[in-house]
Amino acid sequence: MKKALIALLLVLPLCLAAQDYDFAKKIGGNTLYFYITSTGGKNGPTVEVTYPGGSEEQPWKGFRKPSGQLAIPETVTPDRSRGRNADPDDDDTTVYTVTSIRYFAFAGCDRIKRLTLPPTIRDIGEGAFAGCKRMEYIVSQAAVPPRLDESSFDQVDLDIPLRVPTGTYEQYHEAVGWRLFTEIVEY
Repeated sequence: MKKALIALLLVLPLCLAAQDYDFAKKIGGNTLYFYITSTGGKNGPTVEVTYPGGSEEQPWKGFRKPSGQLAIPETVTPDRSRGRNADPDDDDTTVYTVTSIRYFAFAGCDRIKRLTLPPTIRDIGEGAFAGCKRMEYIVSQAAVPPRLDESSFDQVDLDIPLRVPTGTYEQYHEAVGWRLFTEIVEY
């Protein structure tokens, strides 16, 4: 028993270090990767957008990086014929709400030019858009600024327009990370 516990404690960190995703979905011209965070409960089924690769250092190694217009959807239904856990016979029709963007999810995706975040996003992880140097503008549809880390938009020009819903300027202007943007515009 003791040996099994020690073996588990040695292997567990390796399992936690590997990035995993539950399904991929083509949205617009980009393939996005999703990790299921909840299958029910008070918020219903939820997912977070994640990266496809195996490490934070090279999250997109071997995968086509998103480019151009990146619009994160509010909800998504699995496409089980694609992705690491592909099963074309799985007829999962669950509609998942997209509530977060995992740390380093789009790190190094320097061909993203426009980003649209749905009103369902509550959290954006550390370095989520780090290195997205060609970003021209961001639209956040969330009435409450999603929580983010000061590093969520590292190496993004913070002088680009950040478009936010009417009546939310002050909230974004005062929120951690968002307040770093110099041009916050209500739409």
